[in-house]
Amino acid sequence: MRLRTAHELLDEDEGTPAEVQRSLEELWWINRHLGGVSSWRKLWGRWLAGEGAPPAKVRLLDVGAGTGQMAEAHGTWLQARGIEAEVLALDRRASHLRSAGAGVVGDAFQLPFADGGVDLVTCNLFLHHFHDTPGELAATRLLGEMARVAGRAVLVNDLDRSWLPYLTMLAMGPGFSRITRHDGPRSVRQAYTRGELDRLARGLRAGAVETVWFWPYRLGMILRRPHV
Repeated sequence: MRLRTAHELLDEDEGTPAEVQRSLEELWWINRHLGGVSSWRKLWGRWLAGEGAPPAKVRLLDVGAGTGQMAEAHGTWLQARGIEAEVLALDRRASHLRSAGAGVVGDAFQLPFADGGVDLVTCNLFLHHFHDTPGELAATRLLGEMARVAGRAVLVNDLDRSWLPYLTMLAMGPGFSRITRHDGPRSVRQAYTRGELDRLARGLRAGAVETVWFWPYRLGMILRRPHV
């Protein structure tokens, strides 16, 4: 499937507050039922397997967090494995951050944290909004900024650009709200393929990078930072 970047309505809150909130709720439903949460569990397992002795405590920042529900799920998963987790959810709009926990309003390209100020940085269904072009290395800049504040690792979970998720979103569209029905297929069309994600990862100079495909249509990346 050819890459096709597109404007998504939720990016700019192009709808009434009720429409935006409904779309955010639908996005969380999609994450719970269409592979988001399950692929995160596998991605966390791969990260933990490579750590040797698991840390006793971590500070986690979820970037582009939306409501913050995925950030909470990360904290629950870590704590269930004996890792005390302080979880921060960052989004550019305060109106999105409505779940429990610490919400931070900020710019993903200028994170309000010192170098190595958190242990782990995550993002879910966020990277596909950014691509490198000859005039603007947006994806590389985004990953570099997340790596700057991460003391241990950056973990990315996003869509695989392929026909299965695209047709799935089209087929399920009538059951979703106007914003989700518009944005879903467009998210797939501007997502990365495994090969593209591999090439992006090879261009990073911030640590050891691993990419992985999760059935049926998720991609993951683990960027392990050199421990100081």
